Amino acid sequence: MAADKARWPGSAWRTLPFFLAALAPFGVGTLLAGVSGLPGRPGVAAVGLMAVGALTAAAFASREVFAPGAGRCPALGLPAVVAGRLAAMSLALAALMGLLLQFWWHTGDFTMLLGGLGALGGYFYFAPPLSWHRRGLGEVAGALCFGLLPVITGLYLQCGQVLTEALLYGLPLSFNGFNLFLLYGFPGAGSSAPGPGLAGRWGPVAGALAGTIGNILTMAGLVFILFFPAGALPLRPALWPLLLLAVVNQELIKRKAYGEEARLGRLCQLTLALQLGMGLIFLLMLWQRL
Repeated sequence: MAADKARWPGSAWRTLPFFLAALAPFGVGTLLAGVSGLPGRPGVAAVGLMAVGALTAAAFASREVFAPGAGRCPALGLPAVVAGRLAAMSLALAALMGLLLQFWWHTGDFTMLLGGLGALGGYFYFAPPLSWHRRGLGEVAGALCFGLLPVITGLYLQCGQVLTEALLYGLPLSFNGFNLFLLYGFPGAGSSAPGPGLAGRWGPVAGALAGTIGNILTMAGLVFILFFPAGALPLRPALWPLLLLAVVNQELIKRKAYGEEARLGRLCQLTLALQLGMGLIFLLMLWQRL
């Protein structure tokens, strides 16, 4: 994920939308258990949210240590030593939450495994030996961690099983999450360094094609929810603005917004807005179904 740090200054508060984008899918999975007629476990949900937040903090901190200035995502702005300690404490907290969930609340045998996958896609996004962002796999890891994985985890912790409706909400979030990491890792306009992400490895045109595929799949997922809902669909009209925003993002890609730094920054922000919007609307829809 190549970056121009001077143009994309980092400050801790600017990371908040990314934390919300990681937490919202977990909430979607949690509410899915309730709308499926299964008893809710508020304590489990609270501890699970803490674990997801800790894993997200570990990911941001590992970037400060192992890849400072990488990508367009805002940074915590911590010295490497402090960030390293934060990453270690965050991972320890997430592990403690996982142990409590599995052995105190008996959330299921796969609890620690799901948490481990979150650490693999979060902390090890930047940290060696995996360093997904340098292997061209960061976009896939980010897509899973901002979509399907937290949805499935939130559901599994509540009921110890996975329902097919998790795919209905998790896949569109993952498809757009892929685009989110793709665009935030896009090489800067006019940059001579190719960058380690997919767009850097494949080139801007092929990267734009990957973004187009991600957008089409996101729109297809939203259309499927709109016309083939698994149950009652409150707030159905709220899906249309999300679809419109996805169309706008696609039009920006079509018009090669990735070729200008300012327009690329706008496209990144709109893709993040779509991710947050989907998470919020999905939460409200499921809340109305309880």
